[in-house]
Amino acid sequence: MSFITGAIRHSHRISEVAAAWDSVANDLYSLPNWLATAEARAPGRCHYAVLSEADGTPQGGLVAYETGPDGWHFANPVALLARSTEAVAEHLDSAELAELTTCAKELTEAQDQLHPALACYLPSGYRPGLLPGPDPAGTVTEALLDQLDALAAEGGYPTAAVLHVPERASALRERLERRGYLPFVAVGDCVLHTPWADFGGYLGSLKSHRRTAVRREIRAFAESGAELRETGLDSLGEAHALLHAGHMRRYGHPAEPAASRQLITSIQTHRTGTGRVFEAWRGTELIGFVVCYQLGDVFYPKMIGVAEGEKRSSAYFNLTYYEPVRVALAEGIRQIVYGPEAYGAKALRGCALERLVSHVRLPAGQRTAGARAAALVDLGHRRRMDRHDWAQAGADADAHTDARS
Repeated sequence: MSFITGAIRHSHRISEVAAAWDSVANDLYSLPNWLATAEARAPGRCHYAVLSEADGTPQGGLVAYETGPDGWHFANPVALLARSTEAVAEHLDSAELAELTTCAKELTEAQDQLHPALACYLPSGYRPGLLPGPDPAGTVTEALLDQLDALAAEGGYPTAAVLHVPERASALRERLERRGYLPFVAVGDCVLHTPWADFGGYLGSLKSHRRTAVRREIRAFAESGAELRETGLDSLGEAHALLHAGHMRRYGHPAEPAASRQLITSIQTHRTGTGRVFEAWRGTELIGFVVCYQLGDVFYPKMIGVAEGEKRSSAYFNLTYYEPVRVALAEGIRQIVYGPEAYGAKALRGCALERLVSHVRLPAGQRTAGARAAALVDLGHRRRMDRHDWAQAGADADAHTDARS
C-alpha cells in the first residue's frame, strides 16, 4: 500500500510510485526496473519515498532497505564496522588492530540492540539512495533526510545509515555528520575512463610491463581456442545460471543455481537500460559471460560467470575488461564502471578510484565503540586503496551519476 503524507508519498513497492520515481532517477541503479529487480531479492522491507511540490511535481526520491545481522556485507552498515577487521588487518599496526578487534567484538555482541537497521543505498550501485535532483540550496536533501529519520523512528530501526556517498559530495557528508552519523570509508568505486581512439591507445596508456601482461592475456585466450561473442538478455539461461553460481562460490559468496536463475528471470522481466551479454565460447561450450548494461555513454558490467579452470586462458579479464573496452572505444562509450573490490586488478588495468564514505548512526550505548571502529576501518581502507597506482579521473567523472541528462 502507498500513501500520501503531506508532500511525501511512501510505498513499500517501487511499482506503486514508479511513474513519479522515473522523473527523479538519475542513473542506471536508480531506475524503477533496476529497483524492482533488487526488490524481488531484498531480505527485508523496502522503503521508497517521493517528495513532490504542491502541484504534484516530483522533486526527489529516497530508497532504503531493512537489513538484519546476516544481510549482505556491503549493504549492512553494522557489518561494515564489525566485520571489516580481516579486510584491513594488514593495513593497521598492532595497536590499531587490537583496538578495532575490541570495538568489533563489542558491536557484534550488541547485534540485538543494533538490528534491524535501515540502510539508504542504491542496490548493486554503491551509491546513496538519495535522489535530490538539482538542489543548490539543499532543501530537498534536508527533506529527504528528515524522511529517513522519520522512517527509522516509526519503524523502530535502532540503526540508520546512508551508504557509499562519494567523497567529493562534501555538502551531503556535512549534513549527515551534523545529524549524528559517523563517517567511514569502506569501499572505493573503480571507473575506467575511455578517451582513446582505439585499443592501441588504451594499451599505450598503461605502463610497459602492464602492456606486456595485457597482450599476454589476450594471446592466452586466443591460443586456448576460445572466442568472444555478443548476444542479448534473452539468451541467458541454465548454463549462465550454473556459471554464475559457481563463480560466486569460488569467490567466497554463498550462491546456489536457484538464486542465479531467479536473478536471470528478474533481469529479463525488469529490463533496465540496454542489456548486452558478452560470452566466451570454446567450441560448443560456454565458458564465461558478463552482462553489461549501457545507459547513455556509460557501461556497467554486472552479472558475471566464468567456468572453473579458466585462469590460464585469462577468460575473466578478456570478458570483463578487454572486450568491453574494445566495444566502448568503437561505440563512443566514455566510462566503464567496475565498482569496488579487486583493487589491484582494476588499478593495473587503468581504472581511476573514488572513495565512498558510508555514514551510520548508532544507538547511544554503542556510539563510542562505533565511532572508534569507524575511524579505524576508515584508516585501514584508505591505506588499502592508497597502495595502488590509480589513473586520474577524466573530465567526465560524474557521467555515470547523471547518465540520463
